[in-house]
Amino acid sequence: MAQNTQARPRILVADELGEAGLEILRGVGAVDVRTGLKPAELAAVLPPYHALVVRSATRIDADALAQASNLVVIGRAGIGVDNIDVAAASARGIAVMNSPEAGATTTAELAIALLVALARKIPQADASLRAGKWEKSKFSGVELGGKTLGVLGLGRIGRIVAARGAGLALRVVAHDPFVRPGAEPAGVTLVEFERLLAESDFLSVHVPLSEETRHLLGPAEFAQLKPGARLVHCARGGIVDEAALLAALESGRLAGAALDVFEQEPPPKGHPLLARADVIVTPHIGASTEEAKHAVALAIARQVAACLKTGLVLNGVNVPLVAPADAEFLAPYLLLAERLARLLAALRPGRVRALRVLAQGEIGERAVRPLLVRALVGALHGSDGALVTQVNAERIARERGIRTAAERSALKQDFVNLVRVEIETDAGACHASGTLIGRRHLRMVELDEFLLDAIPEGALLVTQHADVPGVAGRIATLLGEAGLNIERLQIGLPRERASLALGVFNLDAVPTAQLLERLRGTAGVSEALCVVLGSRA
Repeated sequence: MAQNTQARPRILVADELGEAGLEILRGVGAVDVRTGLKPAELAAVLPPYHALVVRSATRIDADALAQASNLVVIGRAGIGVDNIDVAAASARGIAVMNSPEAGATTTAELAIALLVALARKIPQADASLRAGKWEKSKFSGVELGGKTLGVLGLGRIGRIVAARGAGLALRVVAHDPFVRPGAEPAGVTLVEFERLLAESDFLSVHVPLSEETRHLLGPAEFAQLKPGARLVHCARGGIVDEAALLAALESGRLAGAALDVFEQEPPPKGHPLLARADVIVTPHIGASTEEAKHAVALAIARQVAACLKTGLVLNGVNVPLVAPADAEFLAPYLLLAERLARLLAALRPGRVRALRVLAQGEIGERAVRPLLVRALVGALHGSDGALVTQVNAERIARERGIRTAAERSALKQDFVNLVRVEIETDAGACHASGTLIGRRHLRMVELDEFLLDAIPEGALLVTQHADVPGVAGRIATLLGEAGLNIERLQIGLPRERASLALGVFNLDAVPTAQLLERLRGTAGVSEALCVVLGSRA
């Protein structure tokens, strides 16, 4: 994605980020801070920017994104992205990322605080005493020890809540359809949704808001809850049907609720839940600690900077997930897959029919699908004039009927980690393999039947020529006469010695079309083609 930006990308920060985060962004681009923009105002100023950074206040709608002609990435400092029209961003190939890890502990701690406050009626007792009353008997609560805590959703926050609950001597059960049996945290019992409802004395909600989870807790679910249960909701407004919640409280099915989020924020005046003594409310402060604000700002700044520099999308909402912990290891391999595919597509011009990625070693265990997506970006670069990014590459491939595959495979015993890209176009099939030297130096070690040690970067001249003395020298002479410097030269030979050799020349500039024609007309040279692959990784 980095190729879509200028040498010095422009970054708009539309919500407060903090000086430390701004400094990180200034290291990669020109930063403007403009807070308090309404959607129409954002749409008016957005066209020149390549990156947009927000928290929860700024709303990014489809109309604003329609004006974002240069935008490649939106960074949300925090977890929820309901203030961003992700579908509209995806349609335009714009990556959306969040920073979920940084605020997880803070939100989990609020859930536990509300749980304790709910059990002991602490806010109500505080308000009563401040009103000049002394009503000890009115605020009799319940102990936590031995009770059952149900955790709905075992993501980052849910796992912390489960661990904190176990530390309070609660029995912890959890439901998450995406967690396979045996993968749950120690001390947590994984159960079906119906059992979770039936056994929970306290139910804490930690799932994302989506079409599948909207009103996940409605009339039917509250009817299945254990009588006298208490609800803690610090996820996203809309997961809990507030009308159904009110009915459950009024009927006595629920003993109380603690809410940090609402279907409409702020909730309208006169909202019936705000008037109930058995409901504790806070104004969406789950991530509102000094530590979390600082951490999410630094996290999203680093992620946006990495995207603009390398094209790596961390914590992507609409791209295959790459976690920040994997960034240093995965980033160069993803770039390698993209460059190998781009080279192959240039060597076999025409409509891409199929693309396959094979990965050997740890890279195959951690990033097969992200490798495929980056390879598609490389293979489809510039085709049909379409802007192809990690966001829309798979969709474009499906629309064009391109067969794709990504597999783990043992390829070559000589390499610990190896990526192989295979492509089939109207002009035929070819493949290339690559690895890393050290942690970040890209190497192409195979191109079709030719064995190499080439660097896939910059202006890359690829020739096929007779394997006889003098041919490589004639190519070099023509390049020198044209004022082009050869920074590196690799001659590849097939596994079984044959009459053909492959030349891979790293040049300091791109040869003209006329020079390429002269090279092709040189005695012994059967092909000469130049591909620009980007700067050193």
